[in-house]
Amino acid sequence: MELTKEQIKKIDTRLKIKGIKYWDLRVEMVDHIVSDIEENATTNDFKIELEKSLKKLGWQESLRKENQEGWKNVNTKYRRKYYKEIIRFFKSFKNTLSFVLLAFLYYFISKQMNHYTFSKVSISLFLLLIIPFLLITTKQLLKSYGRSVNLDYGTFYFSFPFLIVNLPLQFIKESSENFQKLFFLIFIPLFYVITYTGYKVYKTAIIKVEKMKKELAL
Repeated sequence: MELTKEQIKKIDTRLKIKGIKYWDLRVEMVDHIVSDIEENATTNDFKIELEKSLKKLGWQESLRKENQEGWKNVNTKYRRKYYKEIIRFFKSFKNTLSFVLLAFLYYFISKQMNHYTFSKVSISLFLLLIIPFLLITTKQLLKSYGRSVNLDYGTFYFSFPFLIVNLPLQFIKESSENFQKLFFLIFIPLFYVITYTGYKVYKTAIIKVEKMKKELAL
């Protein structure tokens, strides 16, 4: 039994009504149901075969649990990729050498400035990355990808460095000048690395979503 586009659309709508809010999660579930029906159908009645397939897969009732498990699994996948990208960065001799050289340059610059100026330069280096982040994510919003769990977590890990930076910046205000300087010397280079690796994760999500969109359009 070969399903029509209209029938496949009905399956997608059914899953959405039952609680699968992310379209990219539904795509994978729809593919599973379609494959099951087309390979195992014993009649030509779409409604009967759909109910049989949903019963077999345990997807007849509310799918909120499956929706939650789906985004948790995606989060786990992107979190692992985020850590792997950080490790991969430092495994590269070229990247590590560049990191060390730039860190030493940053240290050398710190010696040429008073504490106030160095702090302002360090904060500016942090703020500098916000501009490309906003440009990239705004471009994504304008493309209207829809509610995608892959994009949600891709964007989260791209924005993660910006989310965690505020707390330590608040704490160091009351610390000594030497501690603040040490913090900036360690944190700013690492901040650039984890932002870069977050962007790599984000690009993976964009590529996956665009590929899925193209396949849906065929």
